[in-house]
Amino acid sequence: LIKSRVPILGHIVGIYKHGSRHFTWIAQKTGLPIYLLPVIGGGRIAIANTPEVLSAIDKNPTAVAFTPLAALVIKKLSGLSSAGNKIICGKTAGPDRHEGYMHILSKGVHSTLAPGRSLDAVTSIVAYDLNDSIHELHGKTTRIHVLHWFHHAFGISSTDGIYGPGNPFKDPKVEAGFWAFDDSISDLLISPITRLTCPSGHKGRADAWAGFEKYFANGDHEQGSDLTKSRYKTAAGLGMNNLDIAKLEVTMIIGILTNTVPTIFWAVYYVYRDSSLLEKLREEISAVAIRGKNEKTGAPAWTLPTSTLKGKCPLLTAVINETLRHRTCGISSRMVTEDFVLNNKYLLKKGTVCELPNNVLHSNEAYWGPTVNEFDPTRFLKDASSKEARMARGAFRPFGGGVSRCAGQYQAMSQMIGGLALLIMSNDCAPADGGEWKFPSAHGHTIAAAVDLPSTDFDREASYIDLCSHWHPGFSDGDGLT
Repeated sequence: LIKSRVPILGHIVGIYKHGSRHFTWIAQKTGLPIYLLPVIGGGRIAIANTPEVLSAIDKNPTAVAFTPLAALVIKKLSGLSSAGNKIICGKTAGPDRHEGYMHILSKGVHSTLAPGRSLDAVTSIVAYDLNDSIHELHGKTTRIHVLHWFHHAFGISSTDGIYGPGNPFKDPKVEAGFWAFDDSISDLLISPITRLTCPSGHKGRADAWAGFEKYFANGDHEQGSDLTKSRYKTAAGLGMNNLDIAKLEVTMIIGILTNTVPTIFWAVYYVYRDSSLLEKLREEISAVAIRGKNEKTGAPAWTLPTSTLKGKCPLLTAVINETLRHRTCGISSRMVTEDFVLNNKYLLKKGTVCELPNNVLHSNEAYWGPTVNEFDPTRFLKDASSKEARMARGAFRPFGGGVSRCAGQYQAMSQMIGGLALLIMSNDCAPADGGEWKFPSAHGHTIAAAVDLPSTDFDREASYIDLCSHWHPGFSDGDGLT
């Protein structure tokens, strides 16, 4: 049991201010594989710190369950009716858990976002939409606020792929409302009266709710992705009304956008500040590009075959992986549903909350070597059979693990790898003031975030480079960058 200098409140303040890095600090100080923190009311939270302990938790999803806590967080953020709350919080554990909303929802999400036809349909729309946004930068030097630009470009492309032609994010009020909601998640989770203590987030999510209620009332979801149809069918089938379904959908978007946007922001920062890395990436991507002609203009054009980017562009994939490792701040939370002895060593009592902070592993020198604090994508290019690579694989959890592993990992990796490839092959990016790339500082206190947010945005000048007159993503049946 790790006590704080200020009883009870010390850990609460530390977690609120520093997020999962509070756990990293304790892990580095104590070296314990698992420990307990006291919380208000006499309860305790268990913090898991090693691949062995985390793997054991992953292998026991019934005794150490994800859905009970997830349902409580969704309830707090979504502002559902009493009937809606009863549906999402019902049957989250126990022998009838397979009949509950959370289990049925998870099954549908995983099936529609697994590699295959449903994911390919989403990936295709996302790639072409993102490509259109990138091409708007062409023919001129444009000063952009990088994070803001990615908020919009990735936000619209992702939600177009998920929600189809009637995408509510096309309404600026809905888009702005969601990002205000996203920025206030930590405060919304702990605020008793959100309209008074967190007015911006409270109003933002209400604006987003209104847009999505209209979306479902108009039947626009019928032209959305299989994911959207599945989620609507699950909720409606259990008796939810359109307003509650809309509220749930706004909360679900957190999983689509909250982490891809800051990840691509950091990837751009790391790549463009290093001219040598940028050159190597352009050489690697050029080797798999297919030369052709623009169907409309007849001008030379290059197609990036999405299914080969991950397999044939190891450095590109390594850049995204190293960005995730370097800037991760995610925490996966579980609830102990029965007294349970973990690894025949550690007794976890029923009702204990287990926290699995990713960056405790991602920042541990024992798994990543003495350069753990440096950005080095080549660490992911080592011989897979080497001791270093095996240790790193066990300690790399950007999408969590076990049955609660992020269902959107394939779509997220597809968008980030493809988007970064399209951007660096068609645009240069440099500090607007002509100076050096300066680290914008970062924070990870947003509880729902798995990736650090930059503390400040920065201005950059994006300029088109004539490596070729036109780049676009390419797809074929069954294709998809996964």
